[in-house]
Amino acid sequence: MDVVSILKHVPLFAELATAELASIAAASRRKRYPKASIVFHEGDRGDYLCVILSGRVKVSLLGSHGRETIIRTLGRLDFLGEMALIDEAPRSATVTAIEPVEVLEIVREPFLALMRQEPGLALKVMTQLARALRRTDEQIRTLSMFDVHGRVLRSLLLMAADRGQASPSRMVLRPRPSVAEIARMVGCTRETVSRAMTTLRATGYISDDDDGLAVEQRAIRQFFVPSLQNLASIGDQADSQAS
Repeated sequence: MDVVSILKHVPLFAELATAELASIAAASRRKRYPKASIVFHEGDRGDYLCVILSGRVKVSLLGSHGRETIIRTLGRLDFLGEMALIDEAPRSATVTAIEPVEVLEIVREPFLALMRQEPGLALKVMTQLARALRRTDEQIRTLSMFDVHGRVLRSLLLMAADRGQASPSRMVLRPRPSVAEIARMVGCTRETVSRAMTTLRATGYISDDDDGLAVEQRAIRQFFVPSLQNLASIGDQADSQAS
């Protein structure tokens, strides 16, 4: 698939005209990363945005003692590094390939030139930044206000929102996230997370689904819908400010 066709399916660019997409495509380059390789490190110079063409990556922070906390996982047509398009500040997190990954890198200066010509695109980028900040607030609230069961469940719901398959009654994550991956997201040991997931299965909040993990309706109603309403409010605020 050519770059313009790909960009039409990326939410950040979906409403742009073909000529505008062609300008972005001209400022882009494709790169491949093998499994477990680093796409970029926290602290690296930020001068391009990445669109994931295939594969999955994890976005993580490393603590002072080398302890990893996974912020989120991203897959095909997700994008990351949008802050670099605004301020060229150092990368705020480390991005690692969970599996072989191909990305489209869109460099900063030509993109900024297009934003100056298209204020609507600038608004979209700012809206995405605001949602990312609100999402971070939700994660901090999860870590500070909920016990381990709530933290595990809310982390699974955030993962499902990113890459899950939705149905009227459940959200299914495929492939099934590992206990180690979840533990790094919630800041607990694998043993603690394993016990919490056993309890969540027994109480009907989650269940196994072939090679996936299903988050059931009761969990969605209790934990996900309020968070979704919070995230959606950012878009409403941005729309009202633009009008």
